[in-house]
Amino acid sequence: MVIPSPISLDNQNALSTENQKAGVGHTPDEADRRVIRQFVEALLFERLVNYQVTPRTASSPGASDAAPIYGMQVDFTVGELHFRCLAAFSSYDRVRIAHGSVVRMVDDKPTAFRMAELLRAMEIPPAGKQRLLEELTQTIELHRWNRTHLDHHRNPRRALDFPTLESAIVEGHQYHPSFKTRTGFTLADHQAYGSEAGSTFQLHFMAVSRGLLRTALPGHEEDFWKQELGTPAYYWIAARLDELGGDFERYTLVPAHPWQAGDLRERGFEELLDSGDLLPLGPAGDHYHASQSLRTLINVSHPEKANIKLPLDIVCTSSRRNLEPHFVCTAPLLSRWLVSLVAEDPFLQQGNRLQLLSEYAAVSYEPEADEEEEEDAAGLLGVIFRESIIGRLGEGEAALPFTALTLVESDGRPFIAEWIESYGVERWAERLVETVVIPIWHMLVHHGIAFEAHAQNLILVHENGWPKRIVLRDFHEDTEFVPEFLGRPETEPDFASVDPFFETIPLDDGYRMELVESLRQLYVDTVYVFNLADVSFLLARFHGFTETEFWNLVRAKLDAYAASGVTEPSRIARLEADKPDIIVESLLTKTIHRGGTLDYYEHEVRNTLHGAVS
Repeated sequence: MVIPSPISLDNQNALSTENQKAGVGHTPDEADRRVIRQFVEALLFERLVNYQVTPRTASSPGASDAAPIYGMQVDFTVGELHFRCLAAFSSYDRVRIAHGSVVRMVDDKPTAFRMAELLRAMEIPPAGKQRLLEELTQTIELHRWNRTHLDHHRNPRRALDFPTLESAIVEGHQYHPSFKTRTGFTLADHQAYGSEAGSTFQLHFMAVSRGLLRTALPGHEEDFWKQELGTPAYYWIAARLDELGGDFERYTLVPAHPWQAGDLRERGFEELLDSGDLLPLGPAGDHYHASQSLRTLINVSHPEKANIKLPLDIVCTSSRRNLEPHFVCTAPLLSRWLVSLVAEDPFLQQGNRLQLLSEYAAVSYEPEADEEEEEDAAGLLGVIFRESIIGRLGEGEAALPFTALTLVESDGRPFIAEWIESYGVERWAERLVETVVIPIWHMLVHHGIAFEAHAQNLILVHENGWPKRIVLRDFHEDTEFVPEFLGRPETEPDFASVDPFFETIPLDDGYRMELVESLRQLYVDTVYVFNLADVSFLLARFHGFTETEFWNLVRAKLDAYAASGVTEPSRIARLEADKPDIIVESLLTKTIHRGGTLDYYEHEVRNTLHGAVS
C-alpha cells in the first residue's frame, strides 16, 4: 500500500482501487468521518459557510447514537448542496460535532457523501481546493493506517511512561482537519519516521564548511560534541571526516534527519556537494524516535539527553516544518533570558510553578543572501538541542504530554477518568487551572512575554494524577513581547549580536511586537481557544462539569491573582483580556489561502471569560 499520488478534483477515478475498497469515495469509515467532522467544525467556527441552528429532534441524523450534549441540529449549505449534523456550541464559539452525524440531505433524506463533493461545491480558489483535497486525502489514509496497524487505539495508554506516550498519542490536532498531513512522506516514510509507529533511527551527520554555518554552542566545540555524541561516536565521525579529506579546522558538524539527508541534491545542496563544502558522513551515535511534533526527536538510547529538533522539508498540519534560519541560533540566547527571568521571580519560584526546557545549543545553515541557489536551501539544515524532561522530575513525580488530557481511551473513558474519580472533578479542575493558567498568565502580564502555549508545547508534571506544575517547551520561534511592555526591559536580549538580521526587521517580524493586543491574542488562542477549551468540553461531556463551571474557575483564579497584588493592576488592564469579543486565528482559512509562512487569517469570537463570574 502507498499513499495515493495527488488526486484531481476533476478526476475522481484517480483514487486507488484499494482506497475505494477502504471506503474513500463510498460509505465513510471512521477515518473519513473524523476528517469530515473536523473539517465541518472548522467551516462553521471560521464562518466559511452559512448555517442555521435548531434544537435537536428524534429524527435528527445520528440522534439515537449521539450524546445529549450535542443538543443542536445544524443545517448548512455549500454552494447548492445541503448538509446537516448534530452539534454543541462550546466555549469561545468552538463548534463540536457529534461523530458520524454529518450527512448530505438529498430530497430531505440523509445521504453519505465524499469529501471531494463538499470541496468541489466550495467557492474558493482552485489551488486551495486541490491542496485541501490532497492534504485531507493523506490525512484519511494515514489515520486509517494507524487504526489498522497500531495498538494505540485498542489498548488504554494510561500506564505508559512519558517517552512511550509521546509516540502513542496518535490522534493529532483536535481541531485542524489536516491533522495527519505529511506532504512529502510516503507510507514507508510514515512507518519509518512517524511518531506513531515508534521506529528508531540514528541521526545522519554532515560536515559543512564553517563559513556556511552559524553556531551557538555552550563551551568548546569539541567538548560539546563529545558530550552530546559520546566519545566513541565523536571519534568515529572524526575518522570518517579524515577519510573524506576533511578536518575540524575547515568543517563543523550538523546532524540531519535521515529522511532529510536522503536526497540532498534535490533539496538544493547539489553545488555544495560537488564543491566539497558539504560532506555527508553517515549515521552515528544514539538512536531516536519522533515525538508528536515529528521533527523533534527523543533520545531512546539515553532518554535524559537532549531532544533534537531538526528541519523536515514537508508540510505537516498545513505548515512547512523547516527551521527558520534566523530563529535557530538565537534560541539559546532566548532560553537563557527566559530561564533567568523564571529563576529570579519569587512568585514563580514559590511552589516551582513554571519550568522551562531550555534550548541550549543550535547550529544553522545560513548561506550568503546573494547566493540564490544556496538561499533556496536555507532552513533545510540545522538543529536545536533542547533539555529533556527526563531526569528533571522530583521523587514521586511523573510527566505527561498535555495533549493526553483530552484523549478518550479504547475503553470509552477519558485518559484522566481515574484521576477525576479519585480527586473529584471540581477539585481536580481547580488545581489544573491553578497549575496551568496562572504561571503562563503571570509571564504575560508581569513580564510582558507571550508563548505559543498550546497543548503540544506543554508538559504537565503530576503526582498520582494531581497537577503539580507546568513545563513549557519549544519557544524559539513563537515567543513574543512588546519592548516597552516588558516587566524588566533592561534584560531584553541583544538578538542582533547573534544575527544582524534582527537589526533590519520591523516590529511583528521577529520576537518584538508592536501592540500588546498581539500578545493577548497569542495567549488566548493557544492557552484557551485551542487548548483548555478542549479540556473543558471533555469534562462537560464525560464528567458532568459544565463549561460554565470550568471557565468560572478560570475567572476566579485570574481575579485572585489580580487581587494578590503581585502585578500592577494597570498592566493587567492593558491586556484587555475581558473584552466581550476577541480575535482568534483562522487555521482552515490559512490552509485554503496559504501562500507563505507568515500568512495570517483571523476571525472574531465571543470571549467566554467576559461572561464568567468568580
